[in-house]
Amino acid sequence: MITENNIKEKIKLDKAYINYHNIIDKKLPYKFAYLDEWLLKKSKLLLSESNEYEKHTNQIYKTYKRGTIIKVDFGVNLGSEMSQVHFAIVLNNYDNPKNNVLTIIPLTSKKSKFNLDLNNLVIDKLITKIEKELLKIGIKEEVDFEHNQPTIEEQTKIRKLLTVLTYYKSSIKNTYACTSLITTISKTRIFKPINEYDIIGKERCSTEIMDKIDKELIEKFTKNI
Repeated sequence: MITENNIKEKIKLDKAYINYHNIIDKKLPYKFAYLDEWLLKKSKLLLSESNEYEKHTNQIYKTYKRGTIIKVDFGVNLGSEMSQVHFAIVLNNYDNPKNNVLTIIPLTSKKSKFNLDLNNLVIDKLITKIEKELLKIGIKEEVDFEHNQPTIEEQTKIRKLLTVLTYYKSSIKNTYACTSLITTISKTRIFKPINEYDIIGKERCSTEIMDKIDKELIEKFTKNI
């Protein structure tokens, strides 16, 4: 049975669709070019969440330790709020499997007086990890399957390692922490690792890096007495 409330809800949805359609038609750069993709992804995430809500199930979530490097889809947000896909660092002191949210500090490759320079944080950790894995197989330089003659299992491992390395090396840039854009996100925004050799969601920042971030946050958000 169609009620008056159903009609009003549909009208609101139709108006929202028209607004989004008008924005996309403008063919603007930056976050606006990503709007259609994000709206589709967000609708799927919300649909999945609504299905879980109907089932009254207590979902269990992956836990993250403080300092863990993650990759986040911030979506399309208002004004200068963080948008699109960026790496981030988990700030929570504690996390648990029933917790769906994390407080994080976004990372960017753009230098700014408002951002904290962390050098090549993500890339350095990745390269170090992959070099160690390749050395375990006895490969020190560029892979030469003909002369090294690795086993089928080793070839698979090498290809996975190089897939991850190529992905991140395609955009080697300095890493800056957006200390003014600390936010809380749903864990559903977090990307899964490319494969088992990807550091994302696994590796943590050094104590030195976290101390540097803490110092910056104290100076920026607390009153000096």
